[in-house]
Amino acid sequence: MRSHSSRMRIVFAAVTIITTVPFLFTFFHVKLTDGLSIVPLPERPFFYEHDPEPAGREDEDGDDDTAGSTRDYRLLTSIRNNLGFYNKVNVKKTGYKIMNPTLLELPRDSHSRHEFLVIARTLHVDTTINGTDYRLARQVAMFANLTHNKLGRPEIKSNNKWAKLLVPEFAGPEHHCQNQPLMDRYIGPEDMKLFWTRRREPLLIFTYQVDDENLCQGQFLIDARAAVPELVRVLGAEYASKMPPIRFREPVGLRRQPPPGHESYARYQREKNWAPAQSPLSSDDDELLFMVEPGQMFRYASSHSPVEEVLVGANSQQSAVEPPYPLGASPDETWHSVHKMTCVHDVMLSDHNVHQSTPMLGLTLCNRGECEPDDTNTVMLGMVQRRHDPPTAPYTWYDRRIVAYSAAQPYRMLSVSKKLSYHGEVNGKYIWTGSMIYYANGTDFPSNHGYLDDEIWLSFGIEDSAAGWMDIKARELVADHYLCQGVPEEYRQHRLNITG
Repeated sequence: MRSHSSRMRIVFAAVTIITTVPFLFTFFHVKLTDGLSIVPLPERPFFYEHDPEPAGREDEDGDDDTAGSTRDYRLLTSIRNNLGFYNKVNVKKTGYKIMNPTLLELPRDSHSRHEFLVIARTLHVDTTINGTDYRLARQVAMFANLTHNKLGRPEIKSNNKWAKLLVPEFAGPEHHCQNQPLMDRYIGPEDMKLFWTRRREPLLIFTYQVDDENLCQGQFLIDARAAVPELVRVLGAEYASKMPPIRFREPVGLRRQPPPGHESYARYQREKNWAPAQSPLSSDDDELLFMVEPGQMFRYASSHSPVEEVLVGANSQQSAVEPPYPLGASPDETWHSVHKMTCVHDVMLSDHNVHQSTPMLGLTLCNRGECEPDDTNTVMLGMVQRRHDPPTAPYTWYDRRIVAYSAAQPYRMLSVSKKLSYHGEVNGKYIWTGSMIYYANGTDFPSNHGYLDDEIWLSFGIEDSAAGWMDIKARELVADHYLCQGVPEEYRQHRLNITG
């Protein structure tokens, strides 16, 4: 009898476990990735902007359910990681928790013992200024090297305790966002992005509050040698003496001139995520370009005047995706943006804001040494992102894509990639990408122009709690593109080199 009771208890326990475990995994978002973890619902950052979904487009999870069609994503895998997963940025020795890193590879002929300058967002803190409570954003700089962990996986690691908080309160906290008054309590530098110019200037662009009648957040530009004076010491006096003089010693405000009557529009109140660029075909090494919004290129003029629009005209930046689109649609079903009227908005099936994400890079569509750059085979690449949130998405995620533009005026939008997914990325842990660089690895100087077989490194924040990076070949970012209407035939032909 006791034996029968024992068997019944064992059966009852087994049934309980079988029915309970799936419930726990579902309810508590338990995930088996690098180990057992319980994933909390991610908090929305304070800059959260909700975009409602276009009517009739309910499935935006990256899957294409149309029978017989190709999926709308491209999976990126790491060159160095033996599993292909994205890699970690390890700065534990500094004592800072970081996210959203931007990288600057240091020139090898400087003989520095460090390979990278890393600048990243760290945790916000509460502060009181003149009796007003604020939430202060902070950015921290550190030096790091490419190394490998105990499992042989690559990581960017800081091997010392040195770190420095950047641009401490060069302007007061006063600002007022008319359309988003909750933003008034948030201050400090955000969204920092490093990039080398052809003059060998290490520049840093970021967002900061502005005390202005209309503008409440603006873009600022500073030389990284001024923001991080230790960079000169790390590069060495001999190498630093060969660099050009610092022209942005203090943060210089960047602004565009709104059309008459549009000064108070929301899009002109918060200037964020401008993408710095230099055309590899330009003969002017001093020229600085900024892709302010997809398809809208501006040129830096001076610290005392607004940036200048490269093309002026109501239809100058309009573009459209080549039908048929979306995947599986017939040509007459192709969806087009009504208000934004750009190819990238068509591809993203959205008439809402699509944000610039990374500095832009020049790319010639052949392997290094096989052709000379010209206006038919050379493009400029930049990443854009759009955030999706519940309840219109099952979890928070970013739709990230590469946009290719002609490298010569009028910098026309040529094509847009499929969604980019990083190997190792998991549902429920959103990834925000903010940096894209060529990895020089021993050449004289890290360039912002390269070829299909060169390496590009992407760096990103993981759910506002960690930092990662992905090393890929440049050709990965121009494969699987949707073409925009009216692209030159030469561009179509040069794209045949991408699979080589």
